Amino acid sequence: MSDKSQSNGPGREPDPDPDPIGTSARRQRQLRRLPADAACALCGETEPSTLSLVKRPKSLLELHHAAGQHNDPETVIVLCRNCHWKATIAQLDVGALPPGAEPSLLERIALGLRSLGSFFELLAKSCYFWAAGILAAVACLDVHAAGWRLFPGMP
Repeated sequence: MSDKSQSNGPGREPDPDPDPIGTSARRQRQLRRLPADAACALCGETEPSTLSLVKRPKSLLELHHAAGQHNDPETVIVLCRNCHWKATIAQLDVGALPPGAEPSLLERIALGLRSLGSFFELLAKSCYFWAAGILAAVACLDVHAAGWRLFPGMP
């Protein structure tokens, strides 16, 4: 979630960060590892908390366990390295990947749902981003190529 807190559902106040000290320490470690002007060479990502230093990446694409590997090892999605890191941080921020003892089946279901919720928030932000880009392109076409809507196949 954008405010780094958990949600109790629509219309309810978010719960506080389950581990504010751990979250803060993790973010500070990430900041110390990167130069001040760090950016992804492929997508231009500049948010320090999503960038990670890798000497020799095995692949630019990775499998992400959307519900948390411990909660559901079969629900996976292919993400780029930065998006995988973003999704994992989101899982950690909402407490979906707790360390410690083996959770019960009910706890794994709840943690898996919390984890999927954090992924769906990232997916929604991505959909809004791409929709805004397409609408900006339409506006540009309207200004610079007014007849584009008359092309065959345009609704």
